[in-house]
Amino acid sequence: MKIKTTLSAGVLAVVLAAMGSPAYGEEAPSPDALPIEGAEYTPVEPIDATLVIDGKPADIAVMADFDPEAPALVFDETGNPVAVSDIELIYADGQTAKVEAVDTTNRAALAGCSWYSWVAPGTGTWYTSVNGCSFIGLNAATQVGYSWTVDSNSSGSACLNGRGYQYLTWPGGGGYSELWGGIGCGSGGDSGGDALPWGNVASTKRIKMISYSTPSGSAGMFQ
Repeated sequence: MKIKTTLSAGVLAVVLAAMGSPAYGEEAPSPDALPIEGAEYTPVEPIDATLVIDGKPADIAVMADFDPEAPALVFDETGNPVAVSDIELIYADGQTAKVEAVDTTNRAALAGCSWYSWVAPGTGTWYTSVNGCSFIGLNAATQVGYSWTVDSNSSGSACLNGRGYQYLTWPGGGGYSELWGGIGCGSGGDSGGDALPWGNVASTKRIKMISYSTPSGSAGMFQ
């Protein structure tokens, strides 16, 4: 459940002014050159909300499944975590939700925002994992890195896709698309991963997985 509070009138005025300024509302993010070959794309619309990071409204598209109660990591375009002390999610009606920023200097906190389990039953069907940590990109060039392992005692094999985002243009306009791109395949004891476009987006890391060893399934971890 999202915990919302009412934003003070002064801070709300600053945020709403930023949302209505040309720098916020009229400049489209720099699009990636081309879609990823073989990736699955679905157009998505950000929600009407703004992230305020360390007191400054950020030009970041907030997706509908962004969970302010989940641990959140902030990354720059180089893929490195950025230390922040305060993040708030500001809704268009002036309510706010506190976002739990992960302390990048705390190894235990980072470890707690890392590995999540995945399971691909041996049905030959794609499954979607649980949500990972919230991920906030600060730049249109930001990429999200995925790593995965297959349990050493797993009798099956699986292929995995990671979630990313791209701002794509087409004749007459453009917009954000959620993408699912391949991050590798493996069997018992294997590990791998890859990076996918993310951009200046706030959302949640997830993967899809399918067993290619039916009827044997497979299981492992991802981050």
